Amino acid sequence: MRIKAFLVLGLWTAVLCPAFAQMEWLGEAIREFSTSQLWEFEPLAVDWKMNPALQADFNEGLNNLLEDRAAMAEENLTVVIGKDPAAWQAYYFRAAARKEQRKLKVAREDLQKALKLHDNFYEGLVELAKVEYLQRQVAESEQTINKAIRLDRSRGTAYYLKGDINLAQQQLRPAINSYRDCLAADSLYHDARIKLALLDAFEKRDMTKALAHLNKVLKNDSLQRTALLFRSMLGREKNIRQSIKDLSILIRLRPDDLMARYYHGLFLTDVGDYESAFNDFQVVITRTNIGDNQFDGKQTNIDKFINVQNVGAYILRRVYGLPDTAAARIKESFCLLLTEKHDKGIAALEQVPDGMKEPSVVYLKAVTYEHKGQHPKALQYYGIALGLDDKLVDAYKKRGIYRQEMKQWALSVEDFTTYLKLFPDGYYIHRIRGVSYYYLDRYPEAIADYTAYLKKDSSNVEVLGNRGMAYQKSRQWIEAYVDFAASGNIHAVDFFRVEKIVDSVLHAKDTTRALFYLDTFVKASPQFTEGYVQKFKIHMARKEWAPVSAEIGLALIYARSDAPKSARSYIMTLTALVQARSSDTSEAVKSLNEAIKLDLKNDFAYLERGRIYLAQGKTSKAASDFKEASALGNEQARQLLASMAK
Repeated sequence: MRIKAFLVLGLWTAVLCPAFAQMEWLGEAIREFSTSQLWEFEPLAVDWKMNPALQADFNEGLNNLLEDRAAMAEENLTVVIGKDPAAWQAYYFRAAARKEQRKLKVAREDLQKALKLHDNFYEGLVELAKVEYLQRQVAESEQTINKAIRLDRSRGTAYYLKGDINLAQQQLRPAINSYRDCLAADSLYHDARIKLALLDAFEKRDMTKALAHLNKVLKNDSLQRTALLFRSMLGREKNIRQSIKDLSILIRLRPDDLMARYYHGLFLTDVGDYESAFNDFQVVITRTNIGDNQFDGKQTNIDKFINVQNVGAYILRRVYGLPDTAAARIKESFCLLLTEKHDKGIAALEQVPDGMKEPSVVYLKAVTYEHKGQHPKALQYYGIALGLDDKLVDAYKKRGIYRQEMKQWALSVEDFTTYLKLFPDGYYIHRIRGVSYYYLDRYPEAIADYTAYLKKDSSNVEVLGNRGMAYQKSRQWIEAYVDFAASGNIHAVDFFRVEKIVDSVLHAKDTTRALFYLDTFVKASPQFTEGYVQKFKIHMARKEWAPVSAEIGLALIYARSDAPKSARSYIMTLTALVQARSSDTSEAVKSLNEAIKLDLKNDFAYLERGRIYLAQGKTSKAASDFKEASALGNEQARQLLASMAK
């Protein structure tokens, strides 16, 4: 459930800093702040005057809940409730454990039970309102929270939650009033004041009032992390030095907070303190683990961050061995890259003495030109960088991609192959190199590359489709169709050819491979009625009823009207057998009648209908069906008819 103000804040985030560098940190912080209280539970004074036998389990459950072992807490408290169904506090805390596990329906039931056993108590109503809110039952949540407010107007929590409910309904003025009521009840309810600050900033565009709210929070609690974060963001234009101080405090409070460190570096770049900013970015780069195998090759934000990560790591390996002046300009340029001030970054590199002889300078120029969108320049500098350092693995990747885009397929293969020699773990290059092999008409190599990639990422439908095309070009039809089906390109599958190929596989008695093919195709296209028939015949020959029973309903629902009547008749016959096995013989006979109507030569249907008639004592009807089946060549029917004659 999104709140308008925080949607606006999310949009503002995109303006605040480069998209590729956000890493969704601020968005995550906003989401956590706006929903964290919903997932917490209200403290409740425990009445320990209970049966000692219950107290041990209750205490263990409460400890597990407080130590974030919700599943164990639920088990403990269930034991308590089993021993004493009137233990209302056990219901309350079990609801908290279940809520933490996202079991909202049963959590709500527990809270309703607790409220019934202990009348309407404040904490129970607040918790119930939270669960209803999380279930998107906003109207019910509002009714419940109003009950809590009427019960106790001296506490702030219910007012605060009501403000969130108001916002969810786009009721801005009532939301503001609710947060103010919260503060009237509890002036130190900091989250309410922070919400007012955000509403002032993004609904009223009044940054002065917003900062005043945050200043008041920090006056009462100078280490309030949420207020420090938002003041640093909102106050950037008015007082960037204060923003830097706020972020410094956040870093001291939480040294592993990469978001605070990143923005600290960003703001330091704005004031020209590149050395300190570089130190921050260095920490972010070394602690952030986005592997090269997440590279997409399509200039996505993740791609750009990987570029920055790779060039940053390369700079770190070289910069401290360079003269101070050169090192300072390289650090400055790197910081400017992260703030997307590309022209300034290139200008800084131009000031490095003999910069075109230093691979880190040339490599950083290449990345900067790429991010600026000047791709011919980027390609030029990646090539120069490789001339200076032929082990610069990332430059082979980037030059290979540029060459691929220019349809220089053979040259791109050379670059990708060198990349893999230098970095064999970069399996994603197989996905990219496979495209070049395909356009070179080297289909076996393309298939090998796509297969190598799919061993690591078997669900990538784009690569499955590409491999299918390569199989098709090399006339490996069934392999192509398997990939087309698995990748959702079912329109590219020739089912008539599939049926014939599966028949040939079955003729070779390779039923395992045939079932693999058929499973793939019927899952991708349940309308492949002929495939279901082949699949079910294999299972019937093996006397495997479970897969037939599990899938016959789907096969019947999706049976195509233009499928051969013999195939539809077979599906109907198996439907009858499943019905008969569940003792529904009347429906089974109806299904067999329909099967025979579809295909008068279906000896299997005559045989099975005859069996049902025989079991019912209708010997003349049974004999008639056995004669029909026997005349059509059914040996079992002939034997049954002979036994009846005796």
